[in-house]
Amino acid sequence: MKNLSTWAGFVVFICMAAIAAAGIAGIRGGNSEHRLIIQKKAIERAAVLCYAMEGSYPPRLEHLEKKYGLIVDRDNFFVIYRTFGSNIRPEVAVYRLFRNPEAFDE
Repeated sequence: MKNLSTWAGFVVFICMAAIAAAGIAGIRGGNSEHRLIIQKKAIERAAVLCYAMEGSYPPRLEHLEKKYGLIVDRDNFFVIYRTFGSNIRPEVAVYRLFRNPEAFDE
């Protein structure tokens, strides 16, 4: 039973790494609005995956980065991750930072 849960965790980690890589590829290409939406969806998916695996939503965004391989583009986005309880889906808001406008190829 322990071996099965170890494999399940490994498979989930690989899937999250693939999702994160696809998200970063999407963030680097396309317009800024599209990249912002992709970043927000990646955070929301990682939170739901954490809820499915651990039985509660993570209290901090850093937990998703550390345990689920989430990559947050803090150079171009400001993220608000607000929790209301371990069993209530967190509120996620992503805003574009304007300090590095040449990073966006609109």
